[in-house]
Amino acid sequence: MISYNWSDSKELAHKTNDRLSDAGYQVWIDKEQMKGDMYEMMGRAVNNAHVVLMFTSSNYERSANCQSEANYAKDLKKKIIPIRVQKEYEPNPKIGMMTAGLLYYDFSKGSFDDNFKELLHEIESIAGIEMTRKVETKLHKMKIAEAPESIPGIEMTRKVETKLQKMKIAEAPGQSDEILIIDGLGCQQSVVKFNTKTKRWNDMPDTNIARKCPSAVNYNQQILLMGGAKQPTGTRYNSVEMLDLNDENPKWDSNLPSMGEKRYGTASALLNGLVYCAGGYNDTGHLSSCESYNPEEKKWSSIRNMNNNRYLHALVSARGLLYVLGGSHDKRTTNTAECYDPKTGKWEYIPPMKTCRYGLTAVVLNNEIYAIGGYNIPSVEKYNLDTKTWTDVPSMNEKRQIGSACVVDGLIWVFGGKGAKTVEFYDPATNKWQVSTNMDRQRDCPCVLSI
Repeated sequence: MISYNWSDSKELAHKTNDRLSDAGYQVWIDKEQMKGDMYEMMGRAVNNAHVVLMFTSSNYERSANCQSEANYAKDLKKKIIPIRVQKEYEPNPKIGMMTAGLLYYDFSKGSFDDNFKELLHEIESIAGIEMTRKVETKLHKMKIAEAPESIPGIEMTRKVETKLQKMKIAEAPGQSDEILIIDGLGCQQSVVKFNTKTKRWNDMPDTNIARKCPSAVNYNQQILLMGGAKQPTGTRYNSVEMLDLNDENPKWDSNLPSMGEKRYGTASALLNGLVYCAGGYNDTGHLSSCESYNPEEKKWSSIRNMNNNRYLHALVSARGLLYVLGGSHDKRTTNTAECYDPKTGKWEYIPPMKTCRYGLTAVVLNNEIYAIGGYNIPSVEKYNLDTKTWTDVPSMNEKRQIGSACVVDGLIWVFGGKGAKTVEFYDPATNKWQVSTNMDRQRDCPCVLSI
């Protein structure tokens, strides 16, 4: 179920409805279709939704009903996707706070068809499934003109709605107040949960294997932990284990297929329902190889190698692409960066970072990729996905090599790193880093995930 939130002209809504009807979509034209109590209907739509699409414009800002619905969705911690539909529109402070930390989709630029494909990729990623080929084929056949200044929201077809409802998706990562911290040099196998509001630490089940510098992702509340190395021998792993947080009494399960390569100091990310793992270090040296894992089929597949071999680098996903940053290349710290398009199967260079970073971490926030820390440096920079430029961000309070970060409630939270025991967060609204508390213990090279 996809709920939407919009406020605009009836004429434009009817025009959009005519264009989308052939593709199997139904558009709620206006309030006339909402029979009965308005707030009851809006509340029901949000309650039943996996995803809420927020179509923002100056008209939207003037709609009390739309803002009430959006506030309700945020209170319920629904996954919200904000969409800019008016040229040169910038949200007011209230809307800005409501959408802080969320990735905007800009329908005011480019073709509607291209923008809508990107939105579908995002919905697929949230859902953890690939949309039916039938719907994709219909979308390709849509001959939609350039996006008008504003576009009302849409509701998925009953067929796709039913498929989404059957998936039993856990709450989308990043929508709660809790963060999972896994392993770390000196405390392998240890797993704890941190609440960003109460600042309390709670023990979680230990991993089955002590792993130095592994990588992890959260796939619909299933935590996949990959690779790493054994201490003190340094034996590299290609094994994978999983903690299902949907279980009442979760335990780590090692009965998962191993990766094709042993990967120590690797990096991983989720994209379109697949887990990607790139680079690292095996028994012979630095790796440029990459592979993907399909959790539904429980199968690993190789993809094209990166242009550079990389170790202790960072990997994130945004707008249907993978982005890899920095690390060690041929035993030298690098500032190069590349992106991978799964549709073309190619890696291409993007502008390099301003600073060479080895042992960095990275996150995506507000349409920008943040490259955080690295060997003996507290500095931070961000890459704008629209302008394709890097700009400096205020430095952290501590130098952090092999620390880790995630986004929760519009803030970037950073944990650990060599010699660092503090937890700090960055607020884009104030453009400042602030120390929150100390970790339960010092953790170098932990895995950090919002849950």
